[in-house]
Amino acid sequence: MIKIKNIFRQRLSTQLLISVTAALIIAYISFPLLTRLSYRLLEATVASPEAIQLKEEQYVWLLQEYVTDYNITLDNISAVNDWVAAENNIKLTLFSNNLIFDSDYENRIYNDSDPYNGEENLQADYNQYLDKQYISTLIKEYNSNFYTLTFADGTVVNALVHSESYSQYYVWAYYVCLFLSLAIFLVISMIMVQIKLRYIHTLSQELKILEGGDLDYELSELGHDELFQLAKGINEMRLSILAKKQEEEKTKEANHKLMTALAHDLRTPLTSLIGYLELMLLKRYQDEDQLKHFLLTTKRKAFQIREMSDKLFEYFLASEKTAETYHKEIISTYNLITSLIDNQLFDLENSGFIVKLYAEPESFTGNCLIDAEFLQRVLDNTLSNIRKYAEREKPLDILAFETDTFLHIEFVNVLNHALYSVESTALGHRTCVKIMQEHGGSYQGYESEDRYISRLILPLYTADARLIDV
Repeated sequence: MIKIKNIFRQRLSTQLLISVTAALIIAYISFPLLTRLSYRLLEATVASPEAIQLKEEQYVWLLQEYVTDYNITLDNISAVNDWVAAENNIKLTLFSNNLIFDSDYENRIYNDSDPYNGEENLQADYNQYLDKQYISTLIKEYNSNFYTLTFADGTVVNALVHSESYSQYYVWAYYVCLFLSLAIFLVISMIMVQIKLRYIHTLSQELKILEGGDLDYELSELGHDELFQLAKGINEMRLSILAKKQEEEKTKEANHKLMTALAHDLRTPLTSLIGYLELMLLKRYQDEDQLKHFLLTTKRKAFQIREMSDKLFEYFLASEKTAETYHKEIISTYNLITSLIDNQLFDLENSGFIVKLYAEPESFTGNCLIDAEFLQRVLDNTLSNIRKYAEREKPLDILAFETDTFLHIEFVNVLNHALYSVESTALGHRTCVKIMQEHGGSYQGYESEDRYISRLILPLYTADARLIDV
């Protein structure tokens, strides 16, 4: 359910569909409300009883004027049809005791002086009854007022005038309300579209800022649709570029400091080397033993310079070699540990070290994705430092164990403070750190009391991982 909800949130088309549907519903509801409101307004103005009565009085006055001008009597009452036809939307009914004239039907004229006999009298009485019922119905239906009309011969009759001239206002009101409902639909729909267009315009302006080189500017992230995902992706890319740029600057600064420190460290043995060579060239030595001492010191200084240059070359090799050029392969942790025992530890024991291994090779069941050549450099560097600075009479503890996600290898030795001196450039340590980072692991080297601990951590890969040449 939550997954479906997130899908709907992230679809711009769904948001637009919902907004259009909501606008349609609101417009559908507003139409009868607007119609009812407009009809009530008409009923209070042009269709009010007062306005209708005033209009009826005007028609009766015009009809009276017409009857007088054309000398219309009951004998030629059909001439009233001409006046009714000239006036649109008029219903006229004339009656006295009986119905005399109705604009919707044929004219009927009754003369009370005519004799009625037998069945004819009964039929006339029945017709008179129907006329009275018909007139009563008209009065109730149209809620009209009685007016008097005097014909040319002096006959006075009652008149009912019903005008439907105001009905056109209802028609106009209907179409106006329909137009307003359509306008409401369009306005609500356009508001949603305008919001998205405004956000797109904002993103466009902010992208121009990024194009200008200001990568610290953060794009606005609004909503949960595709536009939000686009802005979020650009921000993540911007942060990635900034992080890479900062990392490059840090690397550049670190390399500059390294070169400065290395130049200083190289200058010390190189100056001594030049000094001893000059003493020997000028034959400023007392005897052959002193000459031999000068030669041995010169050799030692030369080897020191070579060792520093080798470490410098190895450091830059590890720095320049990217993840794309590492040739990694899957090697079981069991093979790593047994190789360490068979090769490296055997050499340490031959060099006079007391090695204590805390590991059971049979318990290692995982795999590691590594470049064997570069991992060997890490081990060589670690063991080389142990040979140079560790106390040979003290045990060298090696711990290896495997967790659910990592392989841990630790070397713990007692320092010989007479031999130990901190390298100012720490090239070997930096090289190990970079190599292990490229493998997704870490390298830690630190001093704790009189002991020095070197810790290698490698991530484990599943047994079904494929051979990868990265």
